[in-house]
Amino acid sequence: MSKKILVVDDEPDVITFLSAVLHENGYKTLSAKDGVEALEVLHKEKPDLVLLDLMMPKKSGITMFQELRKDPDMSHVSVVVVTGVSELMGINFRDFMYKQALSDEKKFAEATGLTESTIPAGYIEKPIDPEELIKVVKEALKE
Repeated sequence: MSKKILVVDDEPDVITFLSAVLHENGYKTLSAKDGVEALEVLHKEKPDLVLLDLMMPKKSGITMFQELRKDPDMSHVSVVVVTGVSELMGINFRDFMYKQALSDEKKFAEATGLTESTIPAGYIEKPIDPEELIKVVKEALKE
């Protein structure tokens, strides 16, 4: 049985692109255009992985991710952040979420409320390289 992946992005072209790459590699996809819709789909469809944009209307990816991690029924679902936030805001999100978190987890947890078990399973920057996407997806799904 192929794994189900929920693609969450407010840009329809990004959803189409990611879904096409995932389908070509044997995955079933679901989609949502914002964090509110994503949480509904998560509860209904129970995907194996979420590809999550951060900057979205109604409910940002960051807020949605925090709510997901607090939900006992869905907190186990792996999340890969797919975003252009570094390019748009000049923030090295990958370093913030991973290097800082893993170098001093206690200090990072105190500052952000996140721990190694609650940080995303992966991170991909836009524009998306299809090969990198599949590599990160397989790592997140432990394939």
